[in-house]
Amino acid sequence: MPNVTFTTGGALKKSSLRQANERVVLNTIRENPSMSRADIARYTGLSPSSVTFILNRLKREKMVTEEQVANHSQVGRRPTALHLRPEARMAVAVEISGSGSRVALADLNGRIISDKMVPPHRNHEVCLDRVHSAIKSLVDHLPPDVVLGAGIGLPGTIDRASGKVIAAENLGWFGVDAGAMLRQQLPFPFLYENTCKLSAFAEMWFAQPGGQRLNDFVFVTARGGLGTGVIIRGQILQGAYSAAAEFGHTTLYADGRPCACGSTGCLEQYASDFALCRLYTELDGESGQEGAQLTASDIIQKARAGDAVGRRAVEQWGRYAAIGFANLIWALNPEAIILGDWFAEAWDLIAEIVWETVRRRVAAYYVSAVRIFPSQHAANAPLLGAVALVLARYFTSFDPRASEGRTHSVLMSSQNT
Repeated sequence: MPNVTFTTGGALKKSSLRQANERVVLNTIRENPSMSRADIARYTGLSPSSVTFILNRLKREKMVTEEQVANHSQVGRRPTALHLRPEARMAVAVEISGSGSRVALADLNGRIISDKMVPPHRNHEVCLDRVHSAIKSLVDHLPPDVVLGAGIGLPGTIDRASGKVIAAENLGWFGVDAGAMLRQQLPFPFLYENTCKLSAFAEMWFAQPGGQRLNDFVFVTARGGLGTGVIIRGQILQGAYSAAAEFGHTTLYADGRPCACGSTGCLEQYASDFALCRLYTELDGESGQEGAQLTASDIIQKARAGDAVGRRAVEQWGRYAAIGFANLIWALNPEAIILGDWFAEAWDLIAEIVWETVRRRVAAYYVSAVRIFPSQHAANAPLLGAVALVLARYFTSFDPRASEGRTHSVLMSSQNT
């Protein structure tokens, strides 16, 4: 569905106003399940008659359910509790990665209903054709109005409007029109974002109920390289050309290892998943071909099981990562650094080393309030971020990728809408 639109005079069109108020009510129920009609009117500022009108329409469309509250002790009419019907609408989510892609179907609560793994392929056309086929297989049985859209997580620097991959060096993708290949013959909207930025957005959209909401933080991932997603004042940091937050390509050593980006000494060459594998192979001179076949997860498990070489490799990897975290703290002053995938898996092994390194490199007054902790979503963060991209657009008429965006919560308090 379209975002809220304005006439040239600044007034909302009636259909857009009706839709905006409907989304306000839906989002209120999503964030506050079991609210009554009276609660919604007080919470949103809409008149009781407007709330009744909207809810009757939503119930006819089977978007919400209403049930009487049990054990109600007050005198008078027993209140009712409203709930979303999460299966009423679906979102497609895609994460494209060099180690294999994932395609999923999720409900309005973000619960994954079904998903498919798509094996990797060096040829981008083969890879994207496989992903497209997986999307079609998940949605073919659904009525056309059920699917709200598809959120697509793409690697590297992308054009967010078209889904074109401008440069994903570690995959060898340059100027790949992924969006056009994926959306062909599919009738719903497609939204595109970098996978690391989606991981950060998932942490914000799917925050634990009642927990502290973070508005300024960095998400760091070490899968297929080293990526970061930065949230500033509740917005994804994009930069002038949607290419901000490539902290994996900041320089750790001026004359260090060559990087696929064309520079040398990039943080990614020391603190990514493939850097951990290389460290293990270099430290274990007898590992040979067997060592070269190990994954980052294999090495972390070896370290946890007491393997001396694995432990040394993981600890050195943690030190390199911590230098990068220190730079992030100096540059961005975040509330938190949230760790995804392999960083999250190894956190119990590297936490002490990371904090020791960070405190040695960042002034106490600057680091005292920063938290560093594993993601609540771990390896699912990019996929859930893609789900959140679609849900944010639907529930709030808001594109979280916009650099200056703010949620449009347009209310009408006196008329049925």
